[in-house]
Amino acid sequence: MSEGQLTFFGGVAKSGGVQVMYGKEKQALLFDFGVEHSSLLFPTQVTLYEPVNATPGRELRQFLLGGMTAPLLELYDPDQRKGLDEASVLRAWGGTEFPRYEQIHLYIGHMHTDHMALLPFAHPDLPVYMSHDSHALFRGMVAGGHSLDTKARITACDDLRVLDFGDFTVQIVEMDHNATGASGIIIDDGTHRIAYTGDWRRQGKHPDRIDRFIELCRSKQIDVLITEGTRLTADPSSVPYQMTEETLLSRFNDLIGEAEGLLYLQVSPRDLERMADMIAIAAGEGKKLVMDASLAAVWDAANREGVRRLNGHPALDIPIRILDATVTPDLAVPYETVSLEEVAEHKSEYVYFFKFPSLALLIELETLGDAQGRSMFIQSDYSVKIDSPAISKFLNAFGIAGHSLSNGGHAHPEALADLIERIAPKTVITLHSKFPESQNTKGIPAYFPTKGETVPVSSILNSVVSSVKG
Repeated sequence: MSEGQLTFFGGVAKSGGVQVMYGKEKQALLFDFGVEHSSLLFPTQVTLYEPVNATPGRELRQFLLGGMTAPLLELYDPDQRKGLDEASVLRAWGGTEFPRYEQIHLYIGHMHTDHMALLPFAHPDLPVYMSHDSHALFRGMVAGGHSLDTKARITACDDLRVLDFGDFTVQIVEMDHNATGASGIIIDDGTHRIAYTGDWRRQGKHPDRIDRFIELCRSKQIDVLITEGTRLTADPSSVPYQMTEETLLSRFNDLIGEAEGLLYLQVSPRDLERMADMIAIAAGEGKKLVMDASLAAVWDAANREGVRRLNGHPALDIPIRILDATVTPDLAVPYETVSLEEVAEHKSEYVYFFKFPSLALLIELETLGDAQGRSMFIQSDYSVKIDSPAISKFLNAFGIAGHSLSNGGHAHPEALADLIERIAPKTVITLHSKFPESQNTKGIPAYFPTKGETVPVSSILNSVVSSVKG
């Protein structure tokens, strides 16, 4: 019987782009399917402008030839690969030969681009697993033009579901992150147990989910813990703390009361729970809600699919209207529209859920209609920050008050150390970080993989034992 092994395709000493394959006997699981932030190309995102994008229709070829995704051609749609052969793809990996399995399964932890960018290019027969709410969000992203669709076979999984692949099992465990539906996994092959956190944080709305993950891991006596380390720096002691979600929403409530004119709200449409809370808070303060058409499409389609975290949320019953100037022929309009002129005429009545590419609309919204006091712009964990030169230029031109209400989606270094200490694995691997060596492992031996490395789990454990003895 062959033993389980790990292959590291992405996320090694880099931010984002985690792609790790666990395999045993005939079965394998690739967990996460994104692109590293520092890659030659990063997938086009409708919420912002990127300076260099993959060539439309040739994206998969460029990701493969650039060594930006796992060079296993069975993962990808042959129609989008367009005849690209294995030898050409493997050149980017120095000709390394990788393990082969009869069946590879794909697990996607959440819907941020650096974890799911390759999903639209997946092979139609590739079995894909994700949480129920991640799937609902993905359907919203497709409806809103934030992602291409996929031909792959997606299974939406309940929280704590155990998938049995014969040679090993995988348990899906929902976590807390600023992408609705984020989850981690626990792999058990009968000999070794591997836990992968995915992206996570303690400062969010559900720190109890992190505690639950820790207790599950403790009960299973984890051998290898793989965690993200996004916020690690060369000196982790200098990393600032971030406000809790409760504090963030309280500040939002206060700012609504201070807004004299139009309130522009730039919030990530992949954090549906924050969107819902802000919709409910704004409506509770008597504001009308208007959205960019693509954001409204995400919100509507995801909730029609059914976001379990939002069951019974008051935001689901609050009227949403779409700014007419943002409607495009390729988007289905799920709500009534309101004219830009109407919003400009009654600025103080509205909160506008806005996306960065619509920045030019501020010219019309601010100059039309009667002056009603100073407008306000709030950036809340959106890809384009409030200190972006493009945004600052507009805020200064129209005297708009700018505020940042953000707490990020990633754990503070102290939270990382606490998780490692409480789980007490035999070894820890830090991915999704430029500074994995600065991780405080609380005395737990660390293993530092290299990109493209395939290593048996037992070898990882033996190497850290040897290093401790040495």
